This record gives sequence, C-alpha cells and structure tokens, in this order.
Amino acid sequence: MQKNNLFVLIFAIGLVHCKAQDLTVGLQVNDLALHPMQDIAKPAYLETITDPSFGTTIRRISDAPAGNSIVPMYSTIQAWNADETMMILYDVGLSEHRLLDGMNYTPIRMLDDVEPKDLEQIFWDFNDPNIFYYPEISSNAFIKYEVDTQIKTILLDMDAATGCTAGIAMGNDVQMMSWDSDVFSFRCGSVDAYSYRISTNQLTTFNINSIGTNAPMPGPSGNTYYHNTDAYDMNGDLAYNLNEASVEHACEGKLANGNDAHLVVAFADGPQGGCGGNIVAHDLTTGACFSVVSEGQGYDYSQSGTHISALAHKNISAGWMCASMMGYDKDGQELLDQELIIARADQGNIQVCRIGHHRSDEDETDYWGEPHAVISPTGTRVLFGSDWSGAEDGLSIDSYVVELPAFELMTSSIRSLADGITVHPNPFTDRIVVSGVFTNYEIKVLNSLGQLVTDYTGTTSPLSIDLDSLGSGMYFVLIQSTVDSEVSLHKIIKQ
Repeated sequence: MQKNNLFVLIFAIGLVHCKAQDLTVGLQVNDLALHPMQDIAKPAYLETITDPSFGTTIRRISDAPAGNSIVPMYSTIQAWNADETMMILYDVGLSEHRLLDGMNYTPIRMLDDVEPKDLEQIFWDFNDPNIFYYPEISSNAFIKYEVDTQIKTILLDMDAATGCTAGIAMGNDVQMMSWDSDVFSFRCGSVDAYSYRISTNQLTTFNINSIGTNAPMPGPSGNTYYHNTDAYDMNGDLAYNLNEASVEHACEGKLANGNDAHLVVAFADGPQGGCGGNIVAHDLTTGACFSVVSEGQGYDYSQSGTHISALAHKNISAGWMCASMMGYDKDGQELLDQELIIARADQGNIQVCRIGHHRSDEDETDYWGEPHAVISPTGTRVLFGSDWSGAEDGLSIDSYVVELPAFELMTSSIRSLADGITVHPNPFTDRIVVSGVFTNYEIKVLNSLGQLVTDYTGTTSPLSIDLDSLGSGMYFVLIQSTVDSEVSLHKIIKQ
C-alpha cells in the first residue's frame, strides 16, 4: 500500500489525530492584514506552487485542454470518499465524471456507467469508501453504487413510492445526505417534498405550503432539515423561522458544539436584526444564529460569489468549513477578494485562516469559472477550480488542491514497516495469518468505522488469528512496531 494512502486510513480512524486535526497549524488565525495576490505561473499538471501571499502549497490535479473545464462537482458535495483514497471531478467537455486516486490525484477511470439527474448529485458514503449514491436520470431510482464492482442497487423507486407525476427533483444547491448516509430528500415538482430514511424504509412528507424549486435538505444528523430560510424537524414540521433574510449560497454542516447547522453567506441582516456576513451560522437545533466572518469582526462587506463547504466530517473537532470568494474587483488586492479560507463555527472562539488565492475571475467563463471550493473529510485539503487568470485567463479551467500544513505534517510523518508483510487469505472465512512481522509488535483488528474489534501483542511470526466470530464485511489489520512506531495497514474482507 502506498505511504500516503496508508496514513490517510490510519488518520481517518483517529489513531494519530493529535498531529493533524488542528487545521490552524502553520497558518495565521483571524488575520486581517492585506496580502495582495501576486502574478505566478500556472503549475504544471500534478506539480505545485507555493502561494506567495499565504505560504501554502497548491497542487494542480487536472489537465484540461484549451476550451474545456475539469472542475469540482459543487461546494456542497463531497469530492473525496470517506477515507480520501478516491475523489470525483467533473469533465465539462465530456459531460462525465472522472474518478481519481484521492491522494496522488492520478486518473482511475471515467464513471461513464453513472447517470445522475444532475452533475452534482453524487453522494459519497460517509463511512464506506467504496460506496456512493445518486438519483438516476432515466429511472428516478435512488441508486447505491459499488465502485470496485460497479454493481448498482436500487434503494428507492421515487416515482412508485410517492405516486409523483409532476417530476422528481432535488432542486437547486443540493446538499449531501445525512452523515450516517441514511437520509436523503427530494420533491415532486413544486407540489410535495419528501425525506426518505433508508434503514427504516420510511418516507416522510413535509408540511410546506410553498415548495418552489428547492427540496428540504437534511442536516448531518438526519433529524433536521433546511428549506427556504426555515428549519424543519424529522417529522417534516416547521421548527423555526430562521433569522435569515433571503436564500443564498449555503452548506449544511455542524457547529463546534455538534449541532446541525446551516452555513450561509448573507448580504443583509436577518428580519430580527444581526446575523449578516460573509459566513453566518444558523443552529438548526435551536434556531439561533451567529456570524463567522462579518464586518463586525473587521472583514469587508460580504464578498460576491461566496461558496461554502462544511463537509469535514472526519475531523475530530466539529465546525470546520472552507469557503471561496470571488469578490467585487476580482483582482485579489483587497481583503478576501479572490481568496480561499477555512473557518471553525465555534461561537465565542471563531477561528478563520486565509489559505490562498484561487486566481479565477469568472469573467471569461461564467459558471465554470467559480472556484466552488470543497473541504476534504479530514479538513486538511481544499479543492477548487480555476482558470488561473493572467495569461491563462479563460483558456481552460482546471482543479487544484490546497494542501494545508496539517496535511503536509500528516503525510510526512508516516513511516511504514518493511515490504514483505502479508495478511492472508483475503477474503477469509474464519481466520487470517499475518506473516513477515518484525519482533515486538502489536496487531489491532478494526472494523470499517475504525472501532477496535480485537488486538494482539507478539514477538514471533507468522501469527494465526481467529476471526470466526466476526460478521461479513470489511476490516483493517493495523500492525505497529512497539520499538519505533512504524506501521503497516491492510484491508481484509470477511466472507
């Protein structure tokens, strides 16, 4: 297994969170100084530049030909899978999605057998890295897709379940499913709106008088929903009229206290006053709101073209998000103009770090020139699209990743055990044999959620381990030297 993939898996299950979960490492926090954008050549494919204004690493991960765009699906949709070993970009010219290695960014294949109702309606499972979901355009079926086998399973026939004849849709600014991958929502024309809970086969109809073009979108818990400035409960009933003046670009996520949140750019104060700003957090559990980035904190008036991504679901500290701003001058000379940021929605202890200029002004390319920044599950990387402006202005649009210092620390600190370690048979039925292990080692068997199933300590190899009591599914075998902390991680399948 490649070094980077190995560490991301270990990191994602929380074994070394002390080194990388603080996303502010190496960054300035709540910095209001001007850091004007400077001219810098577009990096070559898979190469990096150091942003001269912020000192962060930016890597180009696509190679779009002239006139084409290869971009993130959208800010509200997770680009990476659960363990960050795969990711998806959208090829505008081919009208198809590209599957990439999530760590070294090399192509895996085109997802030409997947036809979602809209380009951004592909939802990675929050725990199983091999699964994503999508509503199929040709059938209105909600599909579970296994990446390795390309097997499709129909989870719900939305037409049949609702009797809808007005057209099934999810609407504009579609959000991810609930963070247990159990709840999604959709609408029937502008007549009715529904949520569906996969685990219980429960279809819930919302009590909404005016649905419009948006379906209610689930919060991370699957027990709250947002729709047109209002919060709804799990029964589909109105819970709160939020202190929000209008519907703008937003993302459903979590606050630092763990509550579901609606994170939004607000160009005006809410009806009750306050809660305006470049990023405002609305608590979907209590109905309260507070500003994360606003004029009251010393920033400029809310920047145009702001998109928010609050999808860092694998970071131990809740509340992290990223955002990209176009701005009004679009020349990167003013505070937040053409900038990328990360921020934590922790009321009373807001943390904002500016992490780079995206160098995309949209003037030549309209929608595709919007950066649509997406934060990774661990929060250590931020994906965005850009035409790179300057000499490259409007020629093509590629995808780039800001690799934060926390990510660089994470990937540079791993050392793997020597080659030759094997875990077999794989798949297995009752027991596995671990061979080639150094003396003085610990072996931990973890389930797909990173939870400890059993562990062993030994000094000899090979070692036979009885796992007959485990249910079928995916597990990980983590082998760690007790001498120098070197590690090896292996994915195994119980039949």
